[in-house]
Amino acid sequence: MLESIFFRRQPAHYQTLEYVRVQRLLEQWRAASPATLSVLDYGFGTGRYLSLFASLGFAVAGVDINQQYIDRARGQGFDVHHESSLDDLERKFDIIFLGHLIEHLSPHELIELLPRLAQKLAVGGRLIMISPVLGERFFHDFSHIRPYYPQSIRHAFGQSISPLSYGPAELLRMVDIYFFKDPYRTRGWRSFYLPGSRLHRATKMLNWLFDQAWWLSAGRVGATSSWLGVYVRSEQVVGK
Repeated sequence: MLESIFFRRQPAHYQTLEYVRVQRLLEQWRAASPATLSVLDYGFGTGRYLSLFASLGFAVAGVDINQQYIDRARGQGFDVHHESSLDDLERKFDIIFLGHLIEHLSPHELIELLPRLAQKLAVGGRLIMISPVLGERFFHDFSHIRPYYPQSIRHAFGQSISPLSYGPAELLRMVDIYFFKDPYRTRGWRSFYLPGSRLHRATKMLNWLFDQAWWLSAGRVGATSSWLGVYVRSEQVVGK
């Protein structure tokens, strides 16, 4: 019930669930560590998670390719860099965060990126990936190239025995995973889009009811929309 009350203060959207889960994971890891943990937000975008990480007491750094985002984050006092200087960063990080980034990359780009990031993980460090699954809104974003699934990452970077695996096998091992749901929506209906249509008001009411079901169930009623995986470098596996 407390979760339902909390969600009512946020948009009825699967990314609300993701944000809450990331916050809880980092609070848990911070509580278990006597030292200040460092986190790298790779592809930090508008800086939503930079602010969260800083508010939780982490030593925060960020990387992006958008100079506007970089300039804005620097103006807010964050230690951020252009992606081209990633390999020049000499320090290693306890946590590397990729939130809604990998779906914007081709397989070849991802295969080049993840080994670079794995090299930036401190001993015992964790890599968090969040990515949408293929659903009705996946290609609403023109910059989405393709969906990746937990099995996709395992296939290319984990312990897959499939002959199609072509990434650095056994680079990463998953130690935790979560799936998130979005409220059901009537996006395939004409009345969803046309305010002047006869059924538009009824369609809005139906979608409002879907939102209520999502809230009351703490995000358990809806369509699976994304996943979050926590990974460590394979040679560093010692448990969660």
